[in-house]
Amino acid sequence: MDRGALERRVVDPNFTAPQSSSGVRPDAVSAPVQVVNRFRGWLATVDVAALSDRERVDLVAGLERVKGASCAVQARATDALRCSREEVAPKDVARSVGSVVALARRASPSLGDRFVGLGRALVHEMPHTMAALGAGECGEQVAVAVVAATATLSREDRAAVDARVGPLLSRLGVKAAGSAASRVAAELDPGSVVARMEAAVRSRRVTVRPAPDGLAYLSVLGPLKDVVGAHAALQARSRAVVGGQCPQEGPQGRGVGAVAADTALRLLSGRELGQPQPVEVHLVMTDRSLLGTGDPGRPEMEPARIPGHGSVPAPVARAWLREGLDATPATGDTAGPGSDPQAARVWVRRLYSSPDGRDLVAMDSRRRLFGGLLRRMLVLRDDVCTTAWCQAPIVHADHTTPVREGGRTQFVQGAGKCARCNQTKEAPGWRTRVSVQRVQDHDLDGVRSQARRVVQVSTPTGHTYSSEPPPLLGWGSTERRADAGPGGSRGRQTGAKRPLRRPRSSRRSPVPRPPRNTSHLERHLSRLLL
Repeated sequence: MDRGALERRVVDPNFTAPQSSSGVRPDAVSAPVQVVNRFRGWLATVDVAALSDRERVDLVAGLERVKGASCAVQARATDALRCSREEVAPKDVARSVGSVVALARRASPSLGDRFVGLGRALVHEMPHTMAALGAGECGEQVAVAVVAATATLSREDRAAVDARVGPLLSRLGVKAAGSAASRVAAELDPGSVVARMEAAVRSRRVTVRPAPDGLAYLSVLGPLKDVVGAHAALQARSRAVVGGQCPQEGPQGRGVGAVAADTALRLLSGRELGQPQPVEVHLVMTDRSLLGTGDPGRPEMEPARIPGHGSVPAPVARAWLREGLDATPATGDTAGPGSDPQAARVWVRRLYSSPDGRDLVAMDSRRRLFGGLLRRMLVLRDDVCTTAWCQAPIVHADHTTPVREGGRTQFVQGAGKCARCNQTKEAPGWRTRVSVQRVQDHDLDGVRSQARRVVQVSTPTGHTYSSEPPPLLGWGSTERRADAGPGGSRGRQTGAKRPLRRPRSSRRSPVPRPPRNTSHLERHLSRLLL
């Protein structure tokens, strides 16, 4: 196939391969896909209830081998895609092919990049590992461990490791396979292992990811001696606190682990003992969950949501707010001469949603960039990167349709993206558009049609993937009907922030007459908190 034909086939999604005289496409590209689809359909018809226990175990083992064989075919197809893209668009291979593969595998772009590298190594440099994977003798994670352990070796040394470790993979797990490959690599080329360790130091970083039950992981990746030393210092301090040997701080019923976590978070954030967390945290919840008032059609225990991290039970969210209220200055909306400038504050921002309570309403700007409240609304709406299956934190707020093509700085046209996906959509062959589509929703009242904002991403291979922002309170939250009666949220975001604060005295003061332009939420806040 000449270069022109290859370029049309790879870049032009409307290109159709020529037909032979018999009317059958000579390359029969769709035949393997049809076979895979029929196999998937057959799997859904397997009657496991009619099998014996031995047959069920054999079925599980056979399907596990099929997963390995499928990964081998995916690796060969991915490497063929990379080679074809290098022919027509060599400058965009690094960022484009990984994103295309990630969308096809329903994974993040970083995992797509890793699989592209895996396919290249298995196809061209590690035939024994590829054979074990294709035969179903090992799984994808085992192959990834072996490839990662030999990443810094030369082609010859990598082949030697593959020849020694590949035949053993049917008997090794993920950790054992990686350790075996690392041992052989250190034996063949110890200099490359040292260089790898030195390069790894440059990748030190701090990351955060959500954990179950309202917690989160804060991970520090650094040199071994420094991390071990910091952990030892934390443990020594925590044991002193729990043992009553620290006059500045008492255990207060905490164990060594809890004291170590509290100490690490306090020192990293620069807080003093007893000082609340001053960093702003967005907590989205309904007035019904916050105050027990408002729309009677919504439950009082409806969970809140922290954008980018997930849901939080309503009692926990209210407890967090009470902690902030207890530390809020008693007078004034800003820190004054008689208040603590480091005290935490609780602010309420009114977010008006669509009639069904699912989405935030529009907010436009005359500026070129998405900033201020408009950017904040994008983050609250999109939660994470809008690319399907990416799930990375939002770094860039940008136009879905580029400004050079007529895109406007509007709430509907804006999208929250991670840095990688925002750069990838500018590569040749990529196209991102936003549209409003009618979708069928199933709820307790039956099936109803509603409008949804959908982001469509088209790749250089002609595939299209769609994604939509989660409901305001997160996936799985209930939605109210537009005709559910009073208490619905309508209108646009006002942008006004109002602090929640407690009075100096516990004696309840007379309720002041609220202004005419206050909402029912503000009136209830005045009655309950003043």
